[in-house]
Amino acid sequence: ESMHQLLQQLPIAAAALKSAVERGAPFTAELETFAAISPGAPQLEPLRKYSATGVMTRADIAKAFPEAANAMVAATEPAVQDAGFFQRLLSSAESVVKVRPIGEVSGEEPGARVARMEVAINSGDYAKALAEYDALPEAAKAASASLVESIKARSEVEALVDQMIAGAMKAA
Repeated sequence: ESMHQLLQQLPIAAAALKSAVERGAPFTAELETFAAISPGAPQLEPLRKYSATGVMTRADIAKAFPEAANAMVAATEPAVQDAGFFQRLLSSAESVVKVRPIGEVSGEEPGARVARMEVAINSGDYAKALAEYDALPEAAKAASASLVESIKARSEVEALVDQMIAGAMKAA
């Protein structure tokens, strides 16, 4: 096969890769197909650390966020002195849900930041969501660290794959 014919396959390989990433599936096969055609692509190495497991889908991140949001807000509530009240609070976990603001709320307190994070995640603006997260107190950050790792992974992988697609279109 001539180099030109190979390069024509690059956009197809890139599209297959993007499709696997969007499904949240492992994408080792698709990544290695791309690598066989374009072994020098700088995105290959950073993508390999995610390829065996895949990254959480945007839909699953949005679905998992409310629970993480409740945990983040609860983590910043002051500890209750009266144990009796605390027991009541535990038995009605939905009380946490009621106090959490929802929507494009203004303010610097954790509840408002978490609310804006949720709006950003639901609209697919992960950069804004992560900026709000970075401004949260440590206790709130710790409460949602694993989901935020998934958001960062999805964000990074999407950016890398988009770069590959752009490069493949130029090369073809």
